[in-house]
Amino acid sequence: MEVRLKSDAAVAAALGRRFARQVGMAAAASAEVAVVVSELATNLVRHAGAGGTVELWREEEWLFIRARDRGPGMVEPERLFTGRDGRPGPLPGESLGEGGAAVRRLTDAVQVTNREGGGLEVVARKRVVLQERRRW
Repeated sequence: MEVRLKSDAAVAAALGRRFARQVGMAAAASAEVAVVVSELATNLVRHAGAGGTVELWREEEWLFIRARDRGPGMVEPERLFTGRDGRPGPLPGESLGEGGAAVRRLTDAVQVTNREGGGLEVVARKRVVLQERRRW
């Protein structure tokens, strides 16, 4: 989905949660997917200028979430995940905030790279643990 506005980020998060439920993930895990999508989509709006895209798909036991932007990229992309260490806000030149750290905590693996030609790509994956159906 294209993300340019704050409202697009909210829609992307809701669609991410729905997709996670459709592939059989439990409510808690699908809520975590929604948080990850929300954080990545919000970063597209706040930092990329022209926005970008968020995609979700499933391969075997993994749910993948990819965010791509058309911004300038980052000198040190891994800094996206550092967090603020409990401080109320990042100091100049420090972390962007808590969103990247949340993405790292809520997924099983995440990579961030500068895209050739400009922009940043974040790919996260979360193991699909199917919700056990209740039998009455």
